[in-house]
Amino acid sequence: MNNKTKIAFLKWAGIFVVTGLIVAKVYDIGIHRPPLKYAFIPVETIEYIRILAKNTKDQGILYTDKGPFDWSNTKDLGQKRAEKWRREGDENFVVYYHRDKQAVWQKRAQDILSHARENIDYLKDLFGVYFYAADMNGRRLAIYLPESEGIYTATVSSLMGEMRGDNSGALGITITNIGPLGCMTKGIVLHPKCFETDPYDINGYIKILQHEMCHYVFFSALDYTKNVSHYLWVSEGVAEYFCDRHDHRQVHGQDSIEFIENNCLLSQEFPYEGNASYWAGESFFRFLEKKGKKTEVKKFIQDAYTHTTDSVFIVQKQSPKELHQQWVQSLSNIAY
Repeated sequence: MNNKTKIAFLKWAGIFVVTGLIVAKVYDIGIHRPPLKYAFIPVETIEYIRILAKNTKDQGILYTDKGPFDWSNTKDLGQKRAEKWRREGDENFVVYYHRDKQAVWQKRAQDILSHARENIDYLKDLFGVYFYAADMNGRRLAIYLPESEGIYTATVSSLMGEMRGDNSGALGITITNIGPLGCMTKGIVLHPKCFETDPYDINGYIKILQHEMCHYVFFSALDYTKNVSHYLWVSEGVAEYFCDRHDHRQVHGQDSIEFIENNCLLSQEFPYEGNASYWAGESFFRFLEKKGKKTEVKKFIQDAYTHTTDSVFIVQKQSPKELHQQWVQSLSNIAY
């Protein structure tokens, strides 16, 4: 065999090997790819997802036309060597933190892991379901604990990718990708300010973690093959209701009651100003609880998995206008 023949042979052999490796890689990706879950997502639902990404500070939601693909936690930002994250975890959670000499952040990571576990049964009771790693293609819920505002911003930006909304005022954010392969939460990021106050304070890490885990469960439970567009006061209000964040006396003040009466109709968005979707949304779910015990709240939430907010009222044979009047009257009966 002359030199030209050898070179040609080696060239073709190299091409054959490279082609074989590519085919093997594609095959490996194919057999490990999550099964198609939402073959068709309505235009209305896609638009709802995109509106959420623009108008919320703690719901970092992104629609993807094909994926999401990287379900394995081995692809997490927290496991990239250059980022130097450490981790605490179990079969359902992985909490990322940076090491410090006093091991303060490791202790905080352990506390977060413990509280995340405790939240499961309470979330399951309210939402009727909880999504373990086994339900999410083996993916554990990732929780990030950046130790400074700068690292918080960088972590959120890295996880959000093309989503670049203003999340500077958020004490926590849940970052989620939604597409034909499912709803994948990339991570919950907690602001370091959460650890600067009492854990049970309204801005303490226990309340913020509960709020963000509500987003994880609620958005994972929606059936995206349906038109499931909801007003922001639904997803934010139920999260605030779950973590019991707001001062009930303040909501029963005359100014708040008048605001709800004039601005918080149940057939539309509550005003973005003053975070009305949060505190007034929570107030509405407290009214539902008072009206029909906790079962009323559970039924509303669980009907929302397959219906728009407006359709939930129709399915439950409730008039939004009448419910609004009853809500306002309920607040007025115990006004301060």
